[in-house]
Amino acid sequence: TKAMTGLDVEPFKLSLLDIDYVCVKAPMFSFTRLRGADPTLGVEMASTGEVACFGEDQNEAFMQALLSTNFKLPTNNHSILISLATEQKRFEFADSVLALVKLNKYKIYATPGTAKYYKDHHNLDFIVVEKSSDENDDGPGTAVNEIKQGNIDLTINVSDGTGRKDEITSGYLMRRASVDFGTSLITNLKCAEQLVACLEKGMDKKGAFQPRHIKEFYTIPSVGWTKKL
Repeated sequence: TKAMTGLDVEPFKLSLLDIDYVCVKAPMFSFTRLRGADPTLGVEMASTGEVACFGEDQNEAFMQALLSTNFKLPTNNHSILISLATEQKRFEFADSVLALVKLNKYKIYATPGTAKYYKDHHNLDFIVVEKSSDENDDGPGTAVNEIKQGNIDLTINVSDGTGRKDEITSGYLMRRASVDFGTSLITNLKCAEQLVACLEKGMDKKGAFQPRHIKEFYTIPSVGWTKKL
């Protein structure tokens, strides 16, 4: 207020290292109510609400925020579908894929290009499912069919970086099917990496963290919040 009114203000030095907790804000979407809308993120504001959660570290705050948006973890069939449109995205996600494989509890499906990349570069064998070319192409062996049959718990689909029409179309069909049939969906690579990091730390297990009231964090002595005596 003083700065806005032109009064002298003494600068306050605050370092994030002085704060002993982390807050993560997650958006909530209404794609289930928007028939035919592409459930992917762009530069425009598409969320209808947000959830902010505090945690002792980034993983705890991220997981709580994600779960607060009604996101379902892959704990039903322990199955994950991965479809990344470009070589660059597949390269960036490689460490996370290796972490999932190392956990040895997930059944991993992948579209042909993604499966071939991880086979060629890391000698990993996934269940290969075909991409659909149109809305009627949802027969056995396609990713859309596996989603509709309830065999997929989580879809990780990143179409960023591609201009190919077939990639854009098949990606949309997978994303839309995931939303329509209640399969969890992630379309951002950084979010997918963070989720894998949480799974790697066992944060999908019951009792992995204890939800706390926001006032408990406010009482933690930190620079900028501690009252002067």
